[in-house]
Amino acid sequence: GQKLLQVLEDEARLQEFYKIVLFTFPINNLGQGLYRKLNYREVGLFKNQGRLKGKFVDVMLMEKLLFNQEYYL
Repeated sequence: GQKLLQVLEDEARLQEFYKIVLFTFPINNLGQGLYRKLNYREVGLFKNQGRLKGKFVDVMLMEKLLFNQEYYL
């Protein structure tokens, strides 16, 4: 997973993307550990965003800024 995310981030930088956003389930502790290790941060939580196996589930929003602000000045 880490190698795949790194390739994605490298390509996003080449295309001059400012940030990457991702959505994950709050119960996905392993995934969140990886994202945090790679400097993603939680920015929000959608309550009862959808249904999974007949139950409502929350969805967490995370982001990573790819460039600092000075890059765009």
